[in-house]
Amino acid sequence: MSDADDEVYIDPQVSPLLERMVATMAERGPIGSAPPAQMRQNFNADVAGWNLDPPDIHKIEDFAIETRSGIVPVRLYHPRDLDEALPCLVFIHGGGWVVGNLDTNERTMRCLALASGVRILSVDYPLAPENKFPIALDSCVDVLRWLHQHAEDRGIDPNRLAIGGDSAGGNIALATAVDLRDAGDRWLQMALLIYPALSPQTDSRSHQQFGQGDYGLGSAAMAFFWEQYLPGESAQADPRAAPLLADMHNLPPVYLVTAGLDALTDDSNLLAEKLEAAATPVMHRHYPGVVHGFFSMALFLDVGGQAVTEAAAALKEVFALS
Repeated sequence: MSDADDEVYIDPQVSPLLERMVATMAERGPIGSAPPAQMRQNFNADVAGWNLDPPDIHKIEDFAIETRSGIVPVRLYHPRDLDEALPCLVFIHGGGWVVGNLDTNERTMRCLALASGVRILSVDYPLAPENKFPIALDSCVDVLRWLHQHAEDRGIDPNRLAIGGDSAGGNIALATAVDLRDAGDRWLQMALLIYPALSPQTDSRSHQQFGQGDYGLGSAAMAFFWEQYLPGESAQADPRAAPLLADMHNLPPVYLVTAGLDALTDDSNLLAEKLEAAATPVMHRHYPGVVHGFFSMALFLDVGGQAVTEAAAALKEVFALS
């Protein structure tokens, strides 16, 4: 741990999880020492424990959507047996653009759908490094446009759509909202950004304080993931890849979730400031004492469950659901 540990608050429920995370990271060696296929297998094993005992939900549909980058698998969660068209959140999973799939947030998606009453469409976008930027982003933009056009066929209200994502998924979610706005498609009602990866820069105070790997995700890991995602250094200046650089005017209202022990937090703080300066509504919920990934750890972390519940309440408010 760092010398600043005596000044850092760690949620008591986080401590044992953090010890296991750090031990697992040490056993596997430096980030990038395993090929992508092995990294994905390891990640799937890691998050399997987060997804135990998922709550029952009315119906789940797996299907696929054709995009300019090929066929993209998706999973639609129906929280209730209703004939009426419901709002829908399109959710993009995290994993450094390299790992993750439709099972990554299975329990969280069910809990969020049940608590909010909205349908959730989870997207299995093409992963890096096999698929460099902007393939994942373009795929997600196409999924959103497809859903807007075919919403009623799936029991969804095309006028009540939101986008969201965690970590790398939060990056793609914000970039998708920017792309749609720039194209004149301004029908998104909200963006739910959960500790998003917004910039490849690692010189912020939160990177300096929490980026050594003692708290899980560190600066070296993020640098590796950015290298896998981007086709070259010049892409670091592209607002579609690093959406912290984007114009924040006329975006949908943003609900922003950050973690107290996360190297990425200062980028989100800066995002909130830029959104406010652009008069784009932003609600920033910061959770002290927890690590990157905590939103998906509600089975073990009370604060994770609280964050999911509060995000669900924000969705209900945006969509005027009782």
